[in-house]
Amino acid sequence: MTFDFFEGAAGTGKTHNLIGCAGELVQGSVLGDEHKLLALTFMNGARRRLEARLGANPAFCRRFDCQTFDVFARTVAARRKSLLVPALELHAATLNAFDGPCFLAASLLETPAVREWVARSFPLVVVDEAQDLDDHRFRILQGLSRSCHIVAAADPFQCLTDGRETAPLISWLEGAGQTHRLTQPMRTNQQGLLAAARAVREGRDIRTALTERTFKNRSTWNGPGFRLFEVPATRPLVAWSIGNEIAQHNRDLFAILTPDSTNTILRDALNIVQTKQWTRKNGAAFGPYPHRWDLQDEAEADALLAQITLPGTASYADMRVILDPLAAQVPISQALNRMDRLRRVRGQNIFSATLVTEFVHEAVRNQSRLGFRHHRGHIAMTIQRAKNREFPNVIVLWPHSAMGSPDHLRRLLYNGITRAQSHCTVIVLGQARLNAPPFAPASIS
Repeated sequence: MTFDFFEGAAGTGKTHNLIGCAGELVQGSVLGDEHKLLALTFMNGARRRLEARLGANPAFCRRFDCQTFDVFARTVAARRKSLLVPALELHAATLNAFDGPCFLAASLLETPAVREWVARSFPLVVVDEAQDLDDHRFRILQGLSRSCHIVAAADPFQCLTDGRETAPLISWLEGAGQTHRLTQPMRTNQQGLLAAARAVREGRDIRTALTERTFKNRSTWNGPGFRLFEVPATRPLVAWSIGNEIAQHNRDLFAILTPDSTNTILRDALNIVQTKQWTRKNGAAFGPYPHRWDLQDEAEADALLAQITLPGTASYADMRVILDPLAAQVPISQALNRMDRLRRVRGQNIFSATLVTEFVHEAVRNQSRLGFRHHRGHIAMTIQRAKNREFPNVIVLWPHSAMGSPDHLRRLLYNGITRAQSHCTVIVLGQARLNAPPFAPASIS
C-alpha cells in the first residue's frame, strides 16, 4: 500500500496537491470498475468543500464517496456489529455519540477481515485536515492504512483544539510513507499578508513584519494586503472601525471573523454596522453594511426556533398557524412537510414542541450536510467556523475575551489571517494589548 502525506502552512495548496496525487493514482488504475475513492474529513464543512473539489475533477466522475469520519465510523460499526464483543460496546457507551462509533470502528479495523472488507469498496482513501484527528479517528486512519492506499494532508499549526498534542500524529504521518513538504504560497501573493501570518506562526512580534504609521497619536501597522490597529472597546468606535474598513474597499465582500462571537461589545458593534450610516467631514457617506452570521447547525436551528413560541402540544392546524410566518425558511418548510405527511399517512393530528424542534434541527443538519446553506453578502463567523475556507477580504475582530494558552491564541490569529486571499485587517478591541500573545511573544508582556 502507498502512503502520501502533504504537509504545509495555510494556503500552500495542500488540498490541491491531495486531489492531484489521488488523481494520478486513479489514472494509474488503483480503482477498478467496482471501486470508489473514499474521502474523509473531520467536519461537515470540510467534507462539502472537498466533495466540490473532487466533483470538479473528471478523474473522479461518479467514483468517490465523501464522508466525515463520524459517518464512516457509524457505517462500519453497524455493518460489522456481529464482530463486536460486549467489552467494546460497554466502553463505547461511556463515550459521546460521536466518539463511541469511532472507537468501535477503530477497534474493528484492527481485524484483517474488516480492513479487507473496506478495501474491497474503497482501495484509495484521502484524508484532508488530518491535524484535527483525535485518538479514535487517528486509530481509524492507522487501520485503513494497512489495506488501502492513503493520501493525507495536514498542518499541525492549524489544529484549533487547545491542549491537543499533535506531535505523535504528525510523526506517524511523516513516517508512514512519502512526505511532501509544501512551501510555496498559492492563496495570496500579498507580501504584507504573508509576512504577518509568518510572524504569528513563528511566535514573533507581528509588528516587526509591518510598517508603523502614526496619525493624530494613533498608530497602525501596515503591509501590502494587511493592516493592524487597536481601537478603544466601545461599541460606536468598534462599529465605525468595521464600517470604515469595509468602505475602504468599495463594494468588495468581507468575512468578519472573531475567536469569541459571544462578546457583547463585538456583537452590539456589528448590530450597529447593520443599520448605521456614517458621514465624513467631506460629506461622503458610508454604511450601513448588512451581514449575517454563519452559525453551527445547532445554533442555526435554535435561532430559527427562537422567533416563535411553541406550545407543549398542539394540533397540526394550530402548529401550522404558528410556523407559517417562517415557512419561507427551508428548515421550517421541511418541518411542516413532515408534519403534514404524518397527518396524511398515519393520521397523526397532535404534535409536541419536542418533535417539531427535532424536525427543524434535522432539516438544518441536512441542509448543512448537502451543502445547501449558501450565503450572499458580508458574512460573520467564528475563526473556528472559518477553518479550511478562504475569502477575498477578511476583518479579524480580536476582543479581550479570547481565551486559551498563548500557543492556542497564536493558532487562532494565524487561522483568521490566512483565510484572506487579497486583504486582511486585524482590529484589536482595547488598548495596550499588542505587547502580549498572540501579537507578541509572552516574554514581552
